[in-house]
Amino acid sequence: MPADEPNAKGQRPHDFGNPEAEMLRRAEIRREEETHKEMVERAEEAAHLGDELLASFRKNNSLTRDDVKRLERLEKLARKIRGGAGGSDDEETLDDPPAKVEGAVTRLAKLTGDLKESVAKTSRLVISANVIECSNDVIELVRHIRTFKQP
Repeated sequence: MPADEPNAKGQRPHDFGNPEAEMLRRAEIRREEETHKEMVERAEEAAHLGDELLASFRKNNSLTRDDVKRLERLEKLARKIRGGAGGSDDEETLDDPPAKVEGAVTRLAKLTGDLKESVAKTSRLVISANVIECSNDVIELVRHIRTFKQP
């Protein structure tokens, strides 16, 4: 068969695929990369908020109004991360909830750091059970912290 004649599938030897399909696939990859980048940024912000909450609590020995706003933002970020990782809004219960605010805020700072690491290690191509579980723990811990009465 001469080099430029179509094969049995009707393709020429130099046909590399449908250009429109290739453009759509590249756009999809860019979108997935952008979504993953946003998840990493959210996780970094969550870790930063966790650290700020811990520092503020240690300074004031209680949660301030700004801290309550940080908790709200942190819960929203964790929900977005969980959704982006393929998790759902299932109600989870917190294992061994801390009895005091200080322990809860300390645990929250560690959890947000763990969440940041998990998201950073996860590829855009993977649904991470660890990211979903960590997000759920952050959400439930934030809810638990809100149950403490503030002075």
